[in-house]
Amino acid sequence: MKKLVIILLLLLCCTDTALADILPATGVDEAFKAWTGLECQQAVVLCERLTILDNRGDQGGQKVGSLKYGNTVPVIESWDGYAKIYYADGSKTGWVRNDYLLIDPAWYICNEDMQVYAYPDVMAPKIALLDQGTKLPILTEYQDDTINGWVCVSLRGAAGWIRKTPRDTAGNTWFRPDQLQSITQAQLQLDGVSLLQCTDPESLRTLSALLTNAEDKGGPVSGCPFTATLTVWTADGSIIKLQLATDSCCIYRINDRDYAYARHLWSEEDGSPTNDVLFRIFDIIDLQAFYNRK
Repeated sequence: MKKLVIILLLLLCCTDTALADILPATGVDEAFKAWTGLECQQAVVLCERLTILDNRGDQGGQKVGSLKYGNTVPVIESWDGYAKIYYADGSKTGWVRNDYLLIDPAWYICNEDMQVYAYPDVMAPKIALLDQGTKLPILTEYQDDTINGWVCVSLRGAAGWIRKTPRDTAGNTWFRPDQLQSITQAQLQLDGVSLLQCTDPESLRTLSALLTNAEDKGGPVSGCPFTATLTVWTADGSIIKLQLATDSCCIYRINDRDYAYARHLWSEEDGSPTNDVLFRIFDIIDLQAFYNRK
């Protein structure tokens, strides 16, 4: 079989509408940027009613409006559990809790009337029947032992599972952490200049475990600086590029979507690990000292 080379930072921005009913995340809204000069990503409201504040809640923000389920708004900043948005047709700014937003989601468009299940199994209870043309944001995906797998979509006040069709699968280029299994080579680039290589099998197994044990955060919600790029080669011939947070967060970014990695190392006693667990694979003991070197 011919090896497939996937450059995800580019490929995930594209879709073949002739084949797919899954529209991948789009990243920065270029039309909004051209209009305002600000970078933003569109987000969809998941709760029945979301309060808009004039400032973050931890800074005494007061209610100035509200959004309804399914509203889309441009998010221009995320900070400490809150997202800064434009609303009222872009004439005002405010803050909302980003726990109730799905930032820059992929979307599922029904190409026919579709059954929605309570969980990813055709024997599960059916909870909805969607009309052809219905467009819903995707919360997550699940690949079972069938060929096509499932998508979990947001419904009004709930969530449900749709079984993907071969047509969906053919056009789906949405990234999944399990694509980072079986890394055979890795290259780390820091500050746009320094290149560090890793080919040691044991270290690469550790790296694979760190990156695949990741939680999709639904968008760029970490607020971390991303000045490192990790390129990995996998056993199936794929090449995947990730941006790495370079403060202390265990966060990587693909197509403006953040993933919290090393989840298997988190504990109630010690909390989350710092990202030196990854950078030590490349013999960087102190990341800040590396950046502060002369």
